[in-house]
Amino acid sequence: MSIKYRLAVAAPRFDLPSETFIRAHARQLAPGRTVLLSHLASAELPIDAPLLAPLDHAGVLAKAWRAGSEALGLASEPGLLPPDRDRAAAFLTTHGVKTLLAEYGWLGAELVGAARVAGVELYVHFHGYDATRLPRSRRWRRRYAWLFAASAGVVTPSRYIADHLRGLGCPAEKLFVCPCGIEPDVFRPTIREPGRVLAVGRLTEKKAPHLTLEAFAMLRETAPHARLDLVGDGDLRARCEEVIQRHRLADVVTLHGVQPHAAVAALMSRSALFVQHSVLAADGDMEGLPVSILEAMSAALPVVATRHSGIPEAVADGETGLLVAERDVPGMAKAMAALLTDPARAAAMGEAGRARVLANFTQEHTRRRLVEIMGLETAHPQRPEPAAQPI
Repeated sequence: MSIKYRLAVAAPRFDLPSETFIRAHARQLAPGRTVLLSHLASAELPIDAPLLAPLDHAGVLAKAWRAGSEALGLASEPGLLPPDRDRAAAFLTTHGVKTLLAEYGWLGAELVGAARVAGVELYVHFHGYDATRLPRSRRWRRRYAWLFAASAGVVTPSRYIADHLRGLGCPAEKLFVCPCGIEPDVFRPTIREPGRVLAVGRLTEKKAPHLTLEAFAMLRETAPHARLDLVGDGDLRARCEEVIQRHRLADVVTLHGVQPHAAVAALMSRSALFVQHSVLAADGDMEGLPVSILEAMSAALPVVATRHSGIPEAVADGETGLLVAERDVPGMAKAMAALLTDPARAAAMGEAGRARVLANFTQEHTRRRLVEIMGLETAHPQRPEPAAQPI
């Protein structure tokens, strides 16, 4: 007799170092009762579970067909083409899935038809660019209209993103705020090296690593002992290298590239300050609530960041860190200097940040909230009244 599962988690892939939250959802929400769907098959899965991959056999052809249909104004249902839709639906039915959680809004839109055919409740977890950049396209606004109507619930990492989706037409009663939690036992305060600054994130426009470097160059005028560790890679690496060369920072800035979770935790344990200069990108891309900021707070690091998207919902300005306006490079340099030159204040902010994370932003908080939203502990899922988590 086969095991009957209740939850399916769908994700573009399960092996990206930066997407620890997706693996946590797969492991923790319904242990022993979870199956996985993915666009890419991976040797490194978060759990030993049945897997359907790839989701979209039609690939480029399917994308061209959908784009052409929408350009002609045809009101076809968005998502996988019928053969792939039915294959996904059969997988869900075979494994007795009652609830499907799709990571990222665009993937949720692809799975609307499969969820309908299989008769499962579809929940969609938006994270950032899927809620901000994609809807600039009329095509995606149409797809999201279908998604909002068909889904049982829409989960967002911050109130800011929830408000944005409400403005796109998502019914308020379907919106739930649930930040992606972190592992406080992994990110713990240990040694602190004076003057050591850390930034973690992809080298992309919305994270503006080049502006972090410009601010660090200004910081060096008042804190010549400071050094910066920059973790991540991406399209702006060459621009970052240019800033480093122009300001002669090669001896005090280390570009670490992409690093595994354990290596990031080790760097956080040695740092004195965490910085992130998130901005609104030209194409509309924005953060949701960066997990790296929560990890830094868990490690008792004071945070200097921008007032961007959901960041102010986690970083209490003046209590757990300092916030500046987007693209205010001198302001960021000044905030960094204020904390590096006042270790007692920085330490107090770091401890307050860890307490805030322990009270609101752990993976256990996320697990309990998502289980409640999707009704995973009841035979017949019933949605709670939508409410933001206390943050």
